[in-house]
Amino acid sequence: MKNQTYYCANCNAELKGLYCSECGEKRIENKDKRVQHFLEEAISSVFVADGKFFKTIKLLVTQPGELTRSFVLGIRKKYLTPLQLFFFANLVYFIFPFISAFNTTLEIQLTQLPYSDYIEPMVTEYLEANELTMETFKIDYERVSNSNGKLLLIILVILQGLFLKALFLKRKDLFLLDFLAGSAYFYGFYILFLLVLLPALFTFLIESLGGSLYGVMNEGVITVILLFGIVIYMYFLIKRAYDTSPKGAIWRSVLLGLFIVPTFIIYRFILFWITFWMVT
Repeated sequence: MKNQTYYCANCNAELKGLYCSECGEKRIENKDKRVQHFLEEAISSVFVADGKFFKTIKLLVTQPGELTRSFVLGIRKKYLTPLQLFFFANLVYFIFPFISAFNTTLEIQLTQLPYSDYIEPMVTEYLEANELTMETFKIDYERVSNSNGKLLLIILVILQGLFLKALFLKRKDLFLLDFLAGSAYFYGFYILFLLVLLPALFTFLIESLGGSLYGVMNEGVITVILLFGIVIYMYFLIKRAYDTSPKGAIWRSVLLGLFIVPTFIIYRFILFWITFWMVT
Protein backbone atom coordinates (compact mmCIF):
# COMPACT_ATOMS: atom_id res chain seq x y z
CA MET A 1 0.00 0.00 0.00
CA LYS A 2 1.39 3.34 -1.04
CA ASN A 3 2.16 5.79 1.75
CA GLN A 4 -0.14 8.80 1.88
CA THR A 5 1.44 12.15 1.06
CA TYR A 6 0.83 15.01 3.49
CA TYR A 7 1.17 18.74 2.88
CA CYS A 8 1.75 21.55 5.34
CA ALA A 9 -1.46 23.39 6.21
CA ASN A 10 0.52 26.61 6.56
CA CYS A 11 2.83 26.77 3.51
CA ASN A 12 1.63 23.76 1.48
CA ALA A 13 5.11 22.18 1.35
CA GLU A 14 5.29 18.39 1.22
CA LEU A 15 5.79 16.89 4.68
CA LYS A 16 8.50 14.31 5.33
CA GLY A 17 7.60 13.88 8.99
CA LEU A 18 5.47 15.46 11.71
CA TYR A 19 7.01 18.91 11.24
CA CYS A 20 7.36 20.99 8.09
CA SER A 21 10.98 21.48 6.99
CA GLU A 22 10.06 24.86 5.48
CA CYS A 23 8.10 26.65 8.22
CA GLY A 24 8.17 24.29 11.19
CA GLU A 25 4.38 23.82 11.39
CA LYS A 26 3.26 20.52 12.98
CA ARG A 27 0.97 18.11 11.13
CA ILE A 28 -2.22 17.77 13.18
CA GLU A 29 -3.33 14.23 13.93
CA ASN A 30 -6.57 12.94 15.49
CA LYS A 31 -4.93 12.56 18.90
CA ASP A 32 -4.03 16.28 18.82
CA LYS A 33 -7.76 17.11 18.84
CA ARG A 34 -8.55 15.28 22.08
CA VAL A 35 -9.48 17.17 25.25
CA GLN A 36 -6.50 15.64 27.10
CA HIS A 37 -4.09 17.03 24.52
CA PHE A 38 -5.79 20.44 24.73
CA LEU A 39 -5.30 20.49 28.51
CA GLU A 40 -1.66 19.43 28.10
CA GLU A 41 -1.04 22.28 25.69
CA ALA A 42 -2.78 24.75 27.99
CA ILE A 43 -0.44 23.79 30.81
CA SER A 44 2.49 23.69 28.41
CA SER A 45 1.88 27.26 27.33
CA VAL A 46 2.41 28.38 30.91
CA PHE A 47 5.19 26.04 31.98
CA VAL A 48 6.90 25.40 28.63
CA ALA A 49 6.05 21.77 29.26
CA ASP A 50 5.61 20.70 25.61
CA GLY A 51 2.82 18.24 26.47
CA LYS A 52 4.77 16.42 29.21
CA PHE A 53 2.57 17.30 32.16
CA PHE A 54 0.42 14.19 32.51
CA LYS A 55 3.29 11.78 31.91
CA THR A 56 5.27 13.55 34.63
CA ILE A 57 2.42 13.50 37.16
CA LYS A 58 1.72 9.82 36.46
CA LEU A 59 5.34 8.82 37.11
CA LEU A 60 5.55 11.12 40.13
CA VAL A 61 2.78 9.09 41.80
CA THR A 62 3.15 5.57 40.42
CA GLN A 63 6.95 5.27 40.21
CA PRO A 64 8.65 7.50 42.82
CA GLY A 65 12.22 8.20 41.78
CA GLU A 66 11.78 7.40 38.08
CA LEU A 67 11.77 11.08 37.12
CA THR A 68 14.98 11.63 39.09
CA ARG A 69 16.54 8.47 37.64
CA SER A 70 15.76 9.72 34.13
CA PHE A 71 17.28 13.10 35.00
CA VAL A 72 20.46 11.43 36.31
CA LEU A 73 20.74 9.33 33.15
CA GLY A 74 20.38 12.41 30.96
CA ILE A 75 16.78 11.81 29.80
CA ARG A 76 15.47 15.38 30.00
CA LYS A 77 13.04 15.89 27.10
CA LYS A 78 10.28 13.44 28.01
CA TYR A 79 9.15 15.03 31.29
CA LEU A 80 8.79 18.33 33.09
CA THR A 81 12.08 19.50 34.50
CA PRO A 82 12.41 19.41 38.30
CA LEU A 83 11.98 23.18 38.54
CA GLN A 84 8.98 23.24 36.19
CA LEU A 85 7.18 20.71 38.37
CA PHE A 86 8.21 22.43 41.59
CA PHE A 87 7.01 25.87 40.48
CA PHE A 88 3.76 24.40 39.17
CA ALA A 89 3.18 22.75 42.56
CA ASN A 90 4.07 26.01 44.27
CA LEU A 91 1.47 27.87 42.21
CA VAL A 92 -1.21 25.28 43.02
CA TYR A 93 -0.39 25.53 46.72
CA PHE A 94 -0.50 29.31 46.51
CA ILE A 95 -4.07 29.09 45.18
CA PHE A 96 -5.26 26.16 47.34
CA PRO A 97 -3.48 26.28 50.73
CA PHE A 98 -5.52 23.58 52.49
CA ILE A 99 -2.75 23.00 55.04
CA SER A 100 -0.68 26.04 56.02
CA ALA A 101 2.51 24.03 56.49
CA PHE A 102 4.74 26.85 55.30
CA ASN A 103 2.95 29.80 56.86
CA THR A 104 4.36 30.88 60.22
CA THR A 105 2.52 33.41 62.36
CA LEU A 106 4.37 36.13 64.22
CA GLU A 107 3.37 34.51 67.53
CA ILE A 108 5.02 31.23 66.52
CA GLN A 109 8.14 33.07 65.38
CA LEU A 110 8.42 34.94 68.67
CA THR A 111 7.50 32.20 71.15
CA GLN A 112 7.78 28.64 69.80
CA LEU A 113 11.00 28.32 67.79
CA PRO A 114 14.59 27.74 68.97
CA TYR A 115 15.64 31.25 67.96
CA SER A 116 12.58 32.99 69.46
CA ASP A 117 14.49 34.28 72.50
CA TYR A 118 16.92 35.96 70.12
CA ILE A 119 14.44 37.76 67.85
CA GLU A 120 11.70 38.64 70.37
CA PRO A 121 13.66 41.46 72.12
CA MET A 122 14.64 42.88 68.74
CA VAL A 123 11.00 43.04 67.59
CA THR A 124 9.93 44.58 70.91
CA GLU A 125 12.67 47.21 70.64
CA TYR A 126 11.58 48.05 67.08
CA LEU A 127 7.95 48.47 68.14
CA GLU A 128 8.87 50.74 71.06
CA ALA A 129 11.20 52.85 68.92
CA ASN A 130 8.51 53.38 66.29
CA GLU A 131 5.57 53.62 68.72
CA LEU A 132 3.77 50.67 67.14
CA THR A 133 1.50 48.13 68.79
CA MET A 134 2.07 44.40 68.38
CA GLU A 135 -1.40 44.05 66.82
CA THR A 136 -0.64 46.61 64.10
CA PHE A 137 2.76 45.14 63.35
CA LYS A 138 1.32 41.60 63.30
CA ILE A 139 -1.16 42.44 60.54
CA ASP A 140 1.54 43.84 58.25
CA TYR A 141 4.03 41.11 59.12
CA GLU A 142 1.71 38.16 58.51
CA ARG A 143 0.38 39.62 55.26
CA VAL A 144 3.90 39.79 53.85
CA SER A 145 4.99 36.54 55.50
CA ASN A 146 2.17 34.53 53.92
CA SER A 147 3.29 35.61 50.45
CA ASN A 148 7.00 35.18 51.19
CA GLY A 149 6.39 31.75 52.70
CA LYS A 150 5.40 30.32 49.34
CA LEU A 151 7.99 32.21 47.32
CA LEU A 152 10.82 30.99 49.55
CA LEU A 153 9.98 27.27 49.30
CA ILE A 154 12.98 26.88 46.98
CA ILE A 155 15.08 27.11 50.16
CA LEU A 156 13.68 23.74 51.25
CA VAL A 157 14.65 22.18 47.90
CA ILE A 158 18.21 23.45 48.23
CA LEU A 159 18.61 22.34 51.86
CA GLN A 160 17.29 18.84 51.19
CA GLY A 161 19.41 18.55 48.05
CA LEU A 162 22.53 19.38 50.04
CA PHE A 163 21.60 16.86 52.73
CA LEU A 164 20.97 14.17 50.10
CA LYS A 165 24.40 14.87 48.65
CA ALA A 166 25.91 14.40 52.11
CA LEU A 167 24.15 11.04 52.46
CA PHE A 168 25.73 9.87 49.20
CA LEU A 169 29.14 11.46 49.75
CA LYS A 170 30.98 8.33 48.58
CA ARG A 171 29.08 8.15 45.30
CA LYS A 172 31.41 9.97 42.92
CA ASP A 173 29.15 9.18 39.94
CA LEU A 174 26.40 11.42 41.36
CA PHE A 175 26.53 15.21 41.42
CA LEU A 176 24.84 17.89 43.50
CA LEU A 177 22.50 18.69 40.61
CA ASP A 178 21.24 15.09 40.66
CA PHE A 179 20.23 15.48 44.31
CA LEU A 180 18.70 18.92 43.80
CA ALA A 181 16.59 17.35 41.04
CA GLY A 182 15.44 14.59 43.40
CA SER A 183 14.63 17.17 46.06
CA ALA A 184 12.61 19.31 43.62
CA TYR A 185 10.63 16.31 42.37
CA PHE A 186 9.99 15.25 45.97
CA TYR A 187 8.69 18.66 47.00
CA GLY A 188 6.54 18.72 43.87
CA PHE A 189 4.90 15.51 45.09
CA TYR A 190 4.79 16.68 48.72
CA ILE A 191 3.02 19.93 47.87
CA LEU A 192 0.64 18.63 45.20
CA PHE A 193 -0.50 15.45 46.92
CA LEU A 194 0.24 15.67 50.64
CA LEU A 195 -0.58 19.37 51.11
CA VAL A 196 -3.23 19.97 48.45
CA LEU A 197 -4.95 16.90 46.96
CA LEU A 198 -5.10 14.65 50.05
CA PRO A 199 -6.31 17.42 52.42
CA ALA A 200 -8.81 18.53 49.76
CA LEU A 201 -10.30 15.02 49.64
CA PHE A 202 -10.37 14.75 53.44
CA THR A 203 -11.96 18.20 53.73
CA PHE A 204 -14.61 17.34 51.16
CA LEU A 205 -15.49 14.07 52.87
CA ILE A 206 -15.47 15.46 56.40
CA GLU A 207 -17.38 18.66 55.60
CA SER A 208 -19.97 16.65 53.69
CA LEU A 209 -20.58 14.92 57.04
CA GLY A 210 -20.85 18.24 58.87
CA GLY A 211 -17.36 18.41 60.39
CA SER A 212 -14.04 20.08 59.64
CA LEU A 213 -10.52 18.79 58.96
CA TYR A 214 -9.00 20.28 62.12
CA GLY A 215 -12.00 19.17 64.13
CA VAL A 216 -11.26 15.55 63.28
CA MET A 217 -7.44 15.66 63.20
CA ASN A 218 -5.36 18.10 65.20
CA GLU A 219 -2.08 19.58 63.98
CA GLY A 220 -0.01 16.89 65.73
CA VAL A 221 -1.82 14.05 63.96
CA ILE A 222 -1.49 15.81 60.61
CA THR A 223 2.24 16.30 61.21
CA VAL A 224 2.74 12.60 61.96
CA ILE A 225 0.84 11.62 58.80
CA LEU A 226 2.93 14.00 56.70
CA LEU A 227 6.22 12.73 58.16
CA PHE A 228 5.19 9.13 57.58
CA GLY A 229 4.30 9.97 53.97
CA ILE A 230 7.65 11.72 53.50
CA VAL A 231 9.68 8.73 54.74
CA ILE A 232 7.76 6.21 52.64
CA TYR A 233 7.97 8.28 49.46
CA MET A 234 11.64 9.08 49.96
CA TYR A 235 12.41 5.38 50.45
CA PHE A 236 11.11 4.54 46.98
CA LEU A 237 12.61 7.68 45.44
CA ILE A 238 16.09 7.00 46.81
CA LYS A 239 15.98 3.29 45.98
CA ARG A 240 14.98 3.83 42.35
CA ALA A 241 16.62 7.16 41.55
CA TYR A 242 20.07 6.48 42.94
CA ASP A 243 20.17 2.68 42.51
CA THR A 244 20.37 2.05 46.25
CA SER A 245 19.87 -1.18 48.19
CA PRO A 246 16.69 -1.50 50.30
CA LYS A 247 18.75 -1.22 53.48
CA GLY A 248 20.55 1.89 52.24
CA ALA A 249 17.26 3.45 51.15
CA ILE A 250 15.65 2.78 54.55
CA TRP A 251 18.23 4.53 56.73
CA ARG A 252 18.61 7.42 54.31
CA SER A 253 14.86 7.99 54.07
CA VAL A 254 14.50 7.92 57.87
CA LEU A 255 17.31 10.46 58.24
CA LEU A 256 15.68 12.65 55.60
CA GLY A 257 12.39 12.47 57.50
CA LEU A 258 14.18 13.60 60.66
CA PHE A 259 16.02 16.30 58.71
CA ILE A 260 12.69 17.87 57.76
CA VAL A 261 12.47 19.37 61.28
CA PRO A 262 15.73 21.39 61.22
CA THR A 263 15.08 22.20 57.55
CA PHE A 264 11.79 23.86 58.42
CA ILE A 265 13.43 25.74 61.31
CA ILE A 266 16.10 27.14 59.00
CA TYR A 267 13.45 27.99 56.42
CA ARG A 268 11.35 29.84 59.02
CA PHE A 269 14.40 31.69 60.32
CA ILE A 270 15.19 32.97 56.82
CA LEU A 271 11.49 33.74 56.29
CA PHE A 272 11.43 35.85 59.45
CA TRP A 273 14.43 37.95 58.50
CA ILE A 274 13.29 38.63 54.95
CA THR A 275 9.76 39.50 56.10
CA PHE A 276 11.03 41.66 58.98
CA TRP A 277 13.31 43.52 56.57
CA MET A 278 10.41 44.13 54.15
CA VAL A 279 7.98 45.51 56.74
CA THR A 280 10.43 47.70 58.70
